[in-house]
Amino acid sequence: MQEIQCTEVDPGSFFAGEFFARAFNDQLPNWGHHLICVYRKSQEHFVPLTYVNFAQKENVILVGGAVTNRRAFEYVEPVHAKQLRENGGAYFQLLKFGFKKFADRCDGYFGYTGDQRALEVDLAAGFEHTQHKHLIVNFHKPLSEAYKEDLIQRIFNIGPF
Repeated sequence: MQEIQCTEVDPGSFFAGEFFARAFNDQLPNWGHHLICVYRKSQEHFVPLTYVNFAQKENVILVGGAVTNRRAFEYVEPVHAKQLRENGGAYFQLLKFGFKKFADRCDGYFGYTGDQRALEVDLAAGFEHTQHKHLIVNFHKPLSEAYKEDLIQRIFNIGPF
């Protein structure tokens, strides 16, 4: 879709700070890679739809802080909103973008979520459940089972992120 673009931005707060604060009652983190999905209503009017943070931790990436700017969809033309839904939605597109962009920088992606709707999108985008409640993983390349289990345990030991 030409009207939708996923990209990395810096600083993230410039693009997503307000709707992140509305959703989490906190400031957007000033670390990690700030990814946004943007809608172009016109050449002069760009609207951030969704934000997510990809934070490198050793040889994995922690995916967190995902939030959708619900107010932004007032600006999305109905035909474009329909196309976006048919393509998995803004968060799905942003996850797929991040997975591709950082594939050569990590052995896996980890997420931590208790939100059922977010989890549905996470799973559709490539995450899988782990044996730990709320902890999900996307191993995007071949790894030994022992190594995968070691990574899962190490990230679980961090706690919610």
